[in-house]
Amino acid sequence: MSEGNSDILKDIHISKIIWPVLIGVIIVFYMIIKQLDIDQIRKIDWNTHVYFWIGIAILIYVIRHLALSLRLRLMSNNTFSFKKSIELIFIWEFSSAVSPTSFGGTAVALFFLAQEKLKTSSTIALVLYSVVLDAMFFLISIPLLFFTVGPIILRPDLHEFSLADRNVVLIIIVYTITFLYTTFFFIGLFVHPENVRKFLNWLSGLKILKKFSEKLRQTGNNFILASRQMSEQGFWFHFRAIFYTIIAWGIRFSLINVLIIAFSNMDYMDLFNQLVIYGRSQNLYVLSALLPSPGSSGFSELLFNGFFKDYVPLGISVLVIILWRLISFYSYLLAGVIVVPNWINKILKNRHKEN
Repeated sequence: MSEGNSDILKDIHISKIIWPVLIGVIIVFYMIIKQLDIDQIRKIDWNTHVYFWIGIAILIYVIRHLALSLRLRLMSNNTFSFKKSIELIFIWEFSSAVSPTSFGGTAVALFFLAQEKLKTSSTIALVLYSVVLDAMFFLISIPLLFFTVGPIILRPDLHEFSLADRNVVLIIIVYTITFLYTTFFFIGLFVHPENVRKFLNWLSGLKILKKFSEKLRQTGNNFILASRQMSEQGFWFHFRAIFYTIIAWGIRFSLINVLIIAFSNMDYMDLFNQLVIYGRSQNLYVLSALLPSPGSSGFSELLFNGFFKDYVPLGISVLVIILWRLISFYSYLLAGVIVVPNWINKILKNRHKEN
């Protein structure tokens, strides 16, 4: 096994769950001490309404996982079975959960797809196209929500954009960066891959980027391979890929909507409030995407109250946060403990047989 592959296997090893779990537990414990109101918790009527909406919250993530699995199967040209696609999405999500940023799982995705004997061009095209589709969902949905509902989707009480604070500015910066790299990727995949390769080769010749010269040249070659692969796909391929992307990401951000409905004593079922909560869920994700902790653990929990303080009473927000993170984050860490070691063992056994 090469040194590079060994490093990647270490990146997805189950021991990596220690840090995100530890950080998350410390932050939640701190919030319990500072914010949890036992009297408000006791007032919660644990009735059919609460259990129903918690069940819907769990179902949301099951549907999301299935949509991502269907997209993976589609973009592998059915090389992967549906069962194999479900397994690989668990590994992909686990690698993202233990990576310092939300983009950390991409390198691991390239690696584990290659281990599944997918053609190099198909592997590269699949990962690059997935990045483009995921980013385009944000680039389109956030402005739509902003112009439909207004700046209040960015934070509570922000009724005029001129009152934006540093968090809003940071969201705009991340959005701009996402727009730039998505445009670059889109051009490389669908418009002028050769020009993108020439540009990356030019960058590789700069002294200041000498350390990354080989990676830049390889990335340029990857765009050529991926572009050829994508040019073979027809309208229905792209239609289905976009459809699965919308389902997967669209319902992901409705999780907080559902949990707020479950525990709120107020009526937030109207369309306006639902769109506000949904929009803030997206912007919370954007803001936490580049934070340094694995899977944004700790930061996401702390940011929650700032985004939803007008919808969730401070005394019970910790309960909502725990359920939210259990379903959306820790579930993949727990699944990874089972799925990842089994997958690594199968890969190593196959290599042993080949040798």
